[in-house]
Amino acid sequence: MAGIDQEPQANDLNPLHQHDVSSSSDDEDDDEDDDTLCVASDHDFRPGIDIGAIKSAKKVEHSVAHQVEAERSILALVVDDEYLFAGLEGGDIAVWSLDTFEKVFTVHAHAESVLALFLSEDKQLLFSSGVDSVVNVWSAHNLKRLFSIYSHHDIGDVFCVAYSTCLNTLFCGSQNQSLQWFDLGSKNLTPHSATFPANRKHRFFDSLGPGGTVTPLPAGSHVVPTTGGQLVTFPRSNYQAYAHSSYVYCMLLAQGLRHHHAEMEVLVTGGGDGTIKIWSLYELETVGLVAIYKFRNHCSSVLSLAHDGTFLYAGLASGLVQVYNLDSQQLVQKINIGSDDVTTIQVMNRTAFCGTSNGHLKQFNSQFSEVGDWTASTGKILSSTRTRLHDQDILVTGGNDCVATFWDVSRSSDSSDKQLPYGNDEMVNSLRDFVAFRTVPGIPKYAGQCNEAATFLRKLFDLFNAKTALLSSSKGVNPILIAKFEASDTSRARKTVLFYGHYDVVDAEYTVDGNEKPDTDPFSLRPLNGYLYGRGVTDNKGPILAALYAVADLTQNQALNCDVTFLIEGEEEAGSRGFTKIVQENRSLIGEVDWILLSNSYWLDDHIPCLTYGMRGVVHARIGISSGLPDRHSGMDGKSTLHEPLKDLTVLLSGLVGETGTKANIPGFYDHVARLDGAEKKRYDAITSSLMPGHPEIKDAIAFTDSLTQRWREPNLTIHRIMVPESKAAVTISSYAEADLSIRIVPNQDAETIAKALTEFTSNLFHDLGSTNKLQVHISSKADAWLGDPNNEIFQILDQAITAVWNPGSSTKSMPSTNASPSRTFRRPSTTTTSSSSSSSSPIKPTIPQSTTQTMHRPTSRRTSSLASTGLTYTPENMPKRPLYIREGGSIPVISFLEKEFNAPAAMFPCGQASDNAHLENERMRVQNLYNGREVFRRVFEGLPRD
Repeated sequence: MAGIDQEPQANDLNPLHQHDVSSSSDDEDDDEDDDTLCVASDHDFRPGIDIGAIKSAKKVEHSVAHQVEAERSILALVVDDEYLFAGLEGGDIAVWSLDTFEKVFTVHAHAESVLALFLSEDKQLLFSSGVDSVVNVWSAHNLKRLFSIYSHHDIGDVFCVAYSTCLNTLFCGSQNQSLQWFDLGSKNLTPHSATFPANRKHRFFDSLGPGGTVTPLPAGSHVVPTTGGQLVTFPRSNYQAYAHSSYVYCMLLAQGLRHHHAEMEVLVTGGGDGTIKIWSLYELETVGLVAIYKFRNHCSSVLSLAHDGTFLYAGLASGLVQVYNLDSQQLVQKINIGSDDVTTIQVMNRTAFCGTSNGHLKQFNSQFSEVGDWTASTGKILSSTRTRLHDQDILVTGGNDCVATFWDVSRSSDSSDKQLPYGNDEMVNSLRDFVAFRTVPGIPKYAGQCNEAATFLRKLFDLFNAKTALLSSSKGVNPILIAKFEASDTSRARKTVLFYGHYDVVDAEYTVDGNEKPDTDPFSLRPLNGYLYGRGVTDNKGPILAALYAVADLTQNQALNCDVTFLIEGEEEAGSRGFTKIVQENRSLIGEVDWILLSNSYWLDDHIPCLTYGMRGVVHARIGISSGLPDRHSGMDGKSTLHEPLKDLTVLLSGLVGETGTKANIPGFYDHVARLDGAEKKRYDAITSSLMPGHPEIKDAIAFTDSLTQRWREPNLTIHRIMVPESKAAVTISSYAEADLSIRIVPNQDAETIAKALTEFTSNLFHDLGSTNKLQVHISSKADAWLGDPNNEIFQILDQAITAVWNPGSSTKSMPSTNASPSRTFRRPSTTTTSSSSSSSSPIKPTIPQSTTQTMHRPTSRRTSSLASTGLTYTPENMPKRPLYIREGGSIPVISFLEKEFNAPAAMFPCGQASDNAHLENERMRVQNLYNGREVFRRVFEGLPRD
């Protein structure tokens, strides 16, 4: 360490000035004011720990808890218990919910970029500073501006800001090397706006150029971005000129130093001159800031500061992190990060996380050994913050890639806290592991992963004390998981709920862009902007885990009011092969069932929860006609009396759908279709009236209602494709032709009867042709329609649970982890749009945001929408308070089978939004839907009556 002559002031009570230290020639070039400071140079380094003696530390891995996208570069970050605040290039402050990771508010806070944010210790005040030379003080409650403070001096950019709660005073460091402070309790008069920095004469732009010309800034380029609050100035006396010999880049407040008043804070600042100064605030009102100590880092700007107890971490532009002991005034460690600027430092549980200008994060343990190094940004890391969220340590980083990333660092810190597996974060971690299995049925190379996924799921159920079994009927068929939970009180009679789900998925391809680089792996969970992206996340792995963790909550708290049996198969996307046989063979193992519950569909749009009480059935068929002869040549062999297979097939298909193609001609096809009664008509009208306020693209209410009834409750015959042998030329007469078709049937129509009628009618049509060809009708699969009773007990309990969880105005308490405190009044940003794509049941098709859109290589496997929608015209007044009761045009064959097999009614609670993209690229599920879905299940399993 270097010492210099010290001249204590008469009123100086700081014992640090009594401390005698040795001198060094390295300090000869120090500033003139250094004769009043204690100075330490980096050449005086005394290692407190021998790095060479430390064994190589084990590298740790980190997972992305979530990512959110901003419109511009993220220059500053702070976080409170509920929200993340980001200061952006361009002057905005954006706010995201920590529960749902959705953007909830944006305010244009500064005329130019926001460079710094600071949150008061009690989290009531938010401070921001920027390029516009202004410091704003906001209510962190609702982002209303309280003060806008500027300087009498031309200070340039305000790089850093800090606030002392005990002194009720804010501090800021600026481009002109100065420090300023302002007592928020002062009675300073509001100045005239003419002295506002934006209204001053600019030294460069407003000066005379060659020929005496002036080139001023464009009008409007420096406007006061927000209104409200008190416009005040820093007192002229609260100004420390030349606090550093360059820009003041960073600052923090610390207290409890051994050589300083134990309860009094000190201000620590770092500058572009390579120095770190410690300033006493002991006599701030009378004397001002008093520099009591200085650390010098030669020729390397100090860009970031952090402290942990008495240790001070300084990130330098030279790629070093210097660690100082503020008590002993020693440089105890140099950490070589690399050649890039160390732009941010956060210390959590004795572990330091250092962000660099090349986008890397490096982690060092309490012995200063590197234990982690990973790419955290595709650009530069410019900001970071830390928090404790749901009992997990979370590090948040932001940069010029316009992304804020939440890193779960709980498992890698020195903290020994063991996390319970019941929280939402653990549920998402389980979903991450679950999605990683490529559970595609019917493809041998994925059979191993399907079985591994079933085993993974079984172990997860075992963790929550379920009784489990894996069942399989034959080779090549994925196993079915049975998991049973008993009610918390088994001494009384209780109901049993059977929850059905499936862990298999439709395959997803790895897309390739123009550079032939793979895009995001669909089997790697990607959290982004309040959504979880990954194959199977909404169909059906996410809802399965939501139901499982709901039961886990109740069993842990001894509040499970019913028995719950999970029946999870792995062949649903392949037609539920072997499912019927396995269930029937293990009927006694499953036991008696009172209610059947599913979550395997989606809302009509992205805003209003739904309950599904009906689905159409389906008959899949292939009609084939063959000549039994080789392909022939139309010129050599073609004649009008020749029955060609493709012409015969065309005549048959025409006979099935009639001249207009809008009606099935199968005899008796419409005989048992039920009429639309008054109660159901009211439900359809309620759907239309609920959707229209949020979807102005619905122009005709009657036409929209008719469209729903036609898709949901009327039968239909669809011809999907016609197939012939590969044509070698346009003169070939194919030896055979085939057509695939499906018939969607409705309640009161029997799938077996319709299949027989189709076969018989097609045979009669073919017989009438007098053709020499051969006909084959193959029924590949069939399933009856399902129609539940929306007035029964389980639907009513689901209705109550959904209303309580999703309706902020409900008298029933909503889920605390997914609803902001009622006292917070952030408004939804008006520029936010709902991102979406085609959905399975939805007649609404919201727009996909450009940031998450990829080329669609797979045809839509789910029901598509015909209308575009943003939902921005919904208001708290016109948003429905209860779920919509809907039917769907698609089919889930197992529902009607389970109802008949167990003689129990079924109900469907869709967790997903219309934009979830099930079966498509960018399949996703909103975080809030997953969390709220879990809470709805919890309320249902707790609220079902025993009798």
